[in-house]
Amino acid sequence: METLFVGCFAFGLIFTVASFALGAFGGGHDLHLPGFDAHHGGGGHADHGHVSPFNLSIIAAFVTWFGGAGWLLTRYSSLAAVAITLVASVAGLVGGGIVFAVLSRFIFPRLTVMREADYRVEGVAGRISSAIRGEGGTGEVVYSLAGARRVDGARSVTGEAIEQGAEVVIHRIERGIAWVQRWEQFARDNQLPAGEPAAPNNGDT
Repeated sequence: METLFVGCFAFGLIFTVASFALGAFGGGHDLHLPGFDAHHGGGGHADHGHVSPFNLSIIAAFVTWFGGAGWLLTRYSSLAAVAITLVASVAGLVGGGIVFAVLSRFIFPRLTVMREADYRVEGVAGRISSAIRGEGGTGEVVYSLAGARRVDGARSVTGEAIEQGAEVVIHRIERGIAWVQRWEQFARDNQLPAGEPAAPNNGDT
């Protein structure tokens, strides 16, 4: 029995350390934890990670606590093998429950799926921070993308001058230059309600 408990403890501990080291701190732009995969995808709202009580992290915690408690009881108690197994199982459930609570309450709710739509600049509303002076002229536009404030060079898609402070819509980015159109014209062309852009991504802070 002692060998079984030692093996469970060693396996669970090594698996837990290795899985977090390789999963949470591996290469790439996304954060991967055992039992959860934060990936790129589409959709209307960002999806939150949901932790299952049967994922690998929690099972590894159960095995670790089960093995550790069983080994200690085998060495330092006079309980029978059946009693030791039962107590070790309870310890394993407690350990797994603690890991489950930590993951579900503090870690997974903060992880969201990265959506391509959050990083698509076409159609983002902005504000001209430095005037565009006619055809071929280059100014600057301020806008927000994926929660970050950005400033890019800007040119008018129609070739017209656009004064500082004007609300615009970005059509595309080419070689670091944002090609923009006045919001009013964009709204008319697309039969949108007049007034301020619906999206708050105008970069006005």
